[in-house]
Amino acid sequence: MLITISVSSNAQQIIAGRLDSIFTALYNTGQFSGSVLIAKNGNPVYQKSFGLADIEKQLPNGPETRFLLASVSKQFTAIGIVLLKEAGRLNYDDTVVKYLPEFPYRDITIRQLLNHTSGVPDYDALMQQRWDKTKYATNNDMLNMLIQYHPDTFNAAGQKYNYSNTGYALLALIIEKISGQPYPDYMKNEVFEPLKMIHTLVYTRRARPKHVENCATGYVYDDSLKQFVLPEQHPLWKQALWEDGIYGEDGVNTTTGDLLLWDQVVHSGGLISTDDWQQVLTPAKPTECTSDYGFGWHIINPQNKGRVAYHSGGWPGFMTYNEQGIDKNYSIIILRNKSAPRTRMPVDNIRELINSE
Repeated sequence: MLITISVSSNAQQIIAGRLDSIFTALYNTGQFSGSVLIAKNGNPVYQKSFGLADIEKQLPNGPETRFLLASVSKQFTAIGIVLLKEAGRLNYDDTVVKYLPEFPYRDITIRQLLNHTSGVPDYDALMQQRWDKTKYATNNDMLNMLIQYHPDTFNAAGQKYNYSNTGYALLALIIEKISGQPYPDYMKNEVFEPLKMIHTLVYTRRARPKHVENCATGYVYDDSLKQFVLPEQHPLWKQALWEDGIYGEDGVNTTTGDLLLWDQVVHSGGLISTDDWQQVLTPAKPTECTSDYGFGWHIINPQNKGRVAYHSGGWPGFMTYNEQGIDKNYSIIILRNKSAPRTRMPVDNIRELINSE
């Protein structure tokens, strides 16, 4: 489904045509199913959906199709924490045990969870060994496993950058503890509704099933069958589905249009203070290595052509990417509902095109 975009110049029409060639070629070779939105100064330059949101029902992907964001969700969890800080409910340098008293790692701070310098152990590795995979785990289950088994940390708190899903699942628990609301409700009330992101919600479709309109189904490629199947039907990916009940590092579902609204908030500095946006978009400085990670975003300056905030996400059946040009105000939003690990999106080429006018 092609969404008609009114473009303001011949240059933008040329850019839109080149972008369409890129994504049409990917679709025609079986490498893309999903929705894409490329924008400059908050205005869509190219927006198109490809493939099916549901193969069994033959429902096409479209502009209102919701996709699971996977780790792109982390930027929303980070802002949930920032809002609590601005309300005077916490400080970034508070220890986690102030809010989760049984947490066994006493020196780790909220700031270190936000920027992945905490060294907190990987819950996935622990629970792959210890958890009953016939049950969907929750954030509290994850915390209880850390308390019970107390695995070693990767590094001393603040020492190194180690990307951590555990950290963001813990941040969701802190949000719940301080706000008194379930994480999905807090995010809806404090982030999504104020920003008029009407298609956005936290939804773990297997662990907490409910009817939600326009949600894409995710598919993974089965090499033996030479076709895309549901993760439950795949001998490898079905073993990961027990994690579906854990959110904070994952769990946000949204559309390309709602993500563009979000990106413009990031660019304009809305919702939170300028000082806090500065912290969100400033990479951490661990003591023994470098890092490009702020609060929920990677921050880079490719070829010294302007700062870029980006995050990718992956979950069985979904591969996502959101990039915001901090200095040049553009957005690259790519949401896919077929996992094809050997497929790389040509983000560098897209970035060059959108900034070539």
